[in-house]
Amino acid sequence: MKSRWTNVTIVTPTAQLASDLLVEGDRIAGVFPANSEIGDNWERIDGNGAVLFPGMIDLLQHGYGEHLYNDTEQGAVAANSEFQLRNGVTGFLPSISCLPPALMEPTLRRLAAQTTEARGARALGVHSEGPVFGSPGAHNPENLQLPSVELAERMLAATDGRLKAVTLAPEKPGAEGFIKTLKAAGVSIHLGHSQARPEDIPRYVSWGIDAVTHMYNVMPTYPPGNMGVHVVSLTDALIAEPSLALGLICDGIHVEPQLVKLLAQLPPDRVFLETDAMKFAGTRGATFEFYPGYVVTSAPGKAVREQKGGGLCGSSLTPDEALRNYLAFTGKGLVHAANATSLTPAKVLGMERDIGGLERGKLADFAVLDPTTLAVTATYVGGRELWRQVA
Repeated sequence: MKSRWTNVTIVTPTAQLASDLLVEGDRIAGVFPANSEIGDNWERIDGNGAVLFPGMIDLLQHGYGEHLYNDTEQGAVAANSEFQLRNGVTGFLPSISCLPPALMEPTLRRLAAQTTEARGARALGVHSEGPVFGSPGAHNPENLQLPSVELAERMLAATDGRLKAVTLAPEKPGAEGFIKTLKAAGVSIHLGHSQARPEDIPRYVSWGIDAVTHMYNVMPTYPPGNMGVHVVSLTDALIAEPSLALGLICDGIHVEPQLVKLLAQLPPDRVFLETDAMKFAGTRGATFEFYPGYVVTSAPGKAVREQKGGGLCGSSLTPDEALRNYLAFTGKGLVHAANATSLTPAKVLGMERDIGGLERGKLADFAVLDPTTLAVTATYVGGRELWRQVA
């Protein structure tokens, strides 16, 4: 199939263009000026003024719709890969939390196998958030483990090449070998749930850390000194490392909008949006058990909170909501936002040659947005329309 999208605005990694998008088979054949002569064997699709936006890629989600990935219910990844299309998602990493050691590898094995069943958004692999943490946050503290080369090898074996990201605390003894073993296998290493000292961050980056999980969340701050000098925090040290991509839960709850605006001043490849979504994201919400005895409630626009105490336990955020929030909080444009939702996540995974932007040669993964509201009206994966809003 050869199709030519006309009467659209195309958001590329560098510009917002009133041009035509050419799709041949499952890839983008090019972006051409409107009405340019390129032959007559292209099926014309009139976009009616819509915005073509690169498909959104979510690198951290523990659940979505009716499914929590820890449960590895049959068909969970397949169902969520289709459900997320309504939110403009074309790629995601189903993620596990800190599980009991005896359950971690079997769960990883089942979840990795389920990624091959996705028929909607691409299940790009698996993200293990934990079990090597310095601060458990909302995770079960009884399930934390110390890092080792042997643990890394077992996690890699369980996922059969589909482990794409691991969140860890690099200050734990044994972390260097753990990180380097995972990194050698092509896994993206994310600092998170950490009590690392700021002065140690450059050393940890040299071991292979390339990203940060939910910036500002479960990260220590320090009391002011007595000399009127600003005390460098862990988040300051992470911002100072130019090679680190900073993950951000952009719901206005996990991170104050002013801090979102601060991060948006960094180069476009420094920030990526991730949802940390839980079960019932994208729905009306409900109450469920995250782990035995730990009951939480998901509600749209209110995140996921523990029933006792009200503490945060992930989000109810969808990636298209995160996109609109990011634009509202930062005042940035669609090009900047497209880097945060799509291209930078692809770079974190080392997959930017194939996904993450509307550029010649890449897979034709994109969302069709209403030009006024930026609501998703259709989603295409590999050039095929897999979801369209019913009028």
